[in-house]
Amino acid sequence: MDLYELEIKDLFGEFTHVIEFNTIDGLTLLHGANGVGKTTVLKIIDALANRKFALLRTIHFSELRANFSSGQTLQVERKKEAGERENLTFALLEENGRSLHPKWSPPSASELGIHRDMVEDIIQELSQSGPDEWFDMANGDRLDFHAVIDRYGDRLNQYMRGSTKHTPSPAWLRNLTDEFHVYFIRTERLTGGPTERPTRFRNPRESARIPTVRTFAKDLSMRVQQGLADYSNYSQKLDSTFPARLLDPDIHIETPDEASIRRRYDEEGDRRIRYVKSGLLDRDAELQLPERELDEGELRVLNLYLADVRDKLSQLDKISEKIELFLEVINAKFRRKRLFVDREQGFRVVSTQGHLLNLESLSSGEQQEIVLTYGLLFREQVGTLVLIDEPELSLHVSWQNDFIPDLLKIAELARLKFLVATHSPSIINDRWDLTVELSDGE
Repeated sequence: MDLYELEIKDLFGEFTHVIEFNTIDGLTLLHGANGVGKTTVLKIIDALANRKFALLRTIHFSELRANFSSGQTLQVERKKEAGERENLTFALLEENGRSLHPKWSPPSASELGIHRDMVEDIIQELSQSGPDEWFDMANGDRLDFHAVIDRYGDRLNQYMRGSTKHTPSPAWLRNLTDEFHVYFIRTERLTGGPTERPTRFRNPRESARIPTVRTFAKDLSMRVQQGLADYSNYSQKLDSTFPARLLDPDIHIETPDEASIRRRYDEEGDRRIRYVKSGLLDRDAELQLPERELDEGELRVLNLYLADVRDKLSQLDKISEKIELFLEVINAKFRRKRLFVDREQGFRVVSTQGHLLNLESLSSGEQQEIVLTYGLLFREQVGTLVLIDEPELSLHVSWQNDFIPDLLKIAELARLKFLVATHSPSIINDRWDLTVELSDGE
C-alpha cells in the first residue's frame, strides 16, 4: 500500500501543503524556503506510519489527510477536549468520505492505568535517564512519558492484564500502519545504539556506542556467509545427483549445437568472474574447452553441467546485484582508496598504497555515504517509503550531483520509494521534474 498524497492544513498555523508523490520513479524531492516545514513533513509521515502520537501532538496543524493507493484516507484532526486539553482524532475514510470505523483518540497514561515507576520494569529496552525521560536502547531515542505510551502502549496495556478497557490503538489503525512501511533517515546517522544496557550509575547517553559503519560491516559479513552457505548446500545437492541425472534414461537431456555450448560456457564464466570481483567467490582455475570439435556425448554432458552452474550461481544473484551496486556507488566517490567486500570483515577500505584503513578513520562524508547506501540496499524492506532529511550534509558538491542518479538505481534494485527534503540545488541538479515545492504563501 502506497501513500500517493498528503494534505496538511494550517501547519504552524499558517501553511497548507498538498504533496503529491511521484509514483512512477519512486522518488519525490521536497524543496522550499527555510521555515515552511520540509523536515516537519517527514516527521509527520514517520509519526503516522509508526504511531508516534506524542510527536504528532507537538506539531501544530488543524488537519492531516493521508491518501493511500487502496482508496482509503487516514484523517487526523486536532480537537480541544475538556479543560482546553488538545488531542488528536483519527478516522479512516472511504473514497466517498464516509468513515469506516468509529473515530479514535489516543488515550492518556492515566486512562491506561500506567505510572512512571512501572515503565522500566515492564519494557526492558528502556532505561530511565531523568524524571520524565527514558533512553530507548533499541534505536538510541530519548522518550518522554507520552512518547513511551505511544511506542510501547500495546505491551504496557497487555501487562496490565485487562485492568482497563482502553487500548493504545484500534485494530484498523494498527493494520493500516503495519502495511505502510516508513523509515526516517535523519541528519545524524553515523552512530548505532549502545553496546550494553546502561545502569543506574551510568548515564545512558554515555554508554559505549558502536559506529554504524562498523555495525553494517558485520551485518554484510553475516549476509554473505549465509548466502554462501545456501550456495554451497544447493551445489552439493546438484553435484551429488549429477551422475544419476546424466545416466537416467527417463530424463531427456537435449544435445545442443556446439556454438550454443561455447556461448553459454563463456557467459557463465563471465558471471562467475563478477562474483569473484564482488568478493563472493574465490578465483579458481577453470577448465578450458578444447579447440577441437566436441562430440555428441561431450555436448550432452556440458549441457547438463552448464544448467547446473546457472542454477548454482542463481543462489547468489540477489546479494551479488546489491553488492555490485554498493561497490559502484561508493568507489565512484572515493579518492585514493577503494572499498572491497570481505567475507570475514564484511567490507574493508584499502588505500592506493595498499594500506588497510580503519573504518572509523574515514571522513564523516565517506562514512555517511557508506551508511546511507548500505542501509538502503540491504536493510530496508521492499516497498518501504524512505524519508531522507538533508542528504547534502557532509557530502562534497560533486557527490551531491550523483545523489539522485544513485538513489534512482537503488529504488529500482531494492524496490524502495523515497521522499527527500533538501535545500541543495546540487542535489536536485536537473531533476526538477521530481520536485514538490512547499510554498511560503508569499
